[in-house]
Amino acid sequence: MISTQNNDSDQVVEHVISAILSNRLNPGVKLSEVSLQDEFGFSRNVVREGFLKLVDAGVLIHKKNQGVHVAVPTEEQTRQIFQARRIIENGIMQILLDQCIDNKLDIETIEKLIEEEEQLHRGGKSTELTQASCYFHLRLAELCNNQFLVDSLKPLILLSTLAASVYTNESSGFCSYEEHQNLFDSIKSQDRQNTIDAINIHLDRCIESLNFEIKPKAKTNYSHIFN
Repeated sequence: MISTQNNDSDQVVEHVISAILSNRLNPGVKLSEVSLQDEFGFSRNVVREGFLKLVDAGVLIHKKNQGVHVAVPTEEQTRQIFQARRIIENGIMQILLDQCIDNKLDIETIEKLIEEEEQLHRGGKSTELTQASCYFHLRLAELCNNQFLVDSLKPLILLSTLAASVYTNESSGFCSYEEHQNLFDSIKSQDRQNTIDAINIHLDRCIESLNFEIKPKAKTNYSHIFN
């Protein structure tokens, strides 16, 4: 779990999270404590603490004498990531459905998220679409007003983004916005079983869209990617 206490090391965490979600940090990239110190003015201990939180969450990997690298999820790990997501997101759907039944669901926010995804799809912006599609799931968790859910899901979303950047291409249809619309329609129908089926089918299709025969991209070095 990535905690969100408001201190300097969590700022380091958020910089890394933002860079991964925007595809400025690729799987396998080596991170430099010194470079982050210079760029943001953090102390080395603060940067190290932030990296350690991400290592504990599985987003970064530390190997002795090799430094810290962004994780490169394997096929087995990716399947486990989505298995964990299914458990958490089933609960999220239950909460959002209850909000809808009580007329407390923030429908406008969800509609805007899907509209943004559709615009990116029509514009052929595949990288930005992957980012927005993954963020959609995190935003749904935030709408539950339960920080424990958000903190539990966040590293899984980051790892999903990393897996997608390795195993998808422009025609793969990973995390389709159309399926997000179907999911939203299920919530609005207030049909509990239909809503649970919709999220499970969607997550299964995310896995099915990945091509695990694709080899990871060549690793790159850290170079002011957080700007």
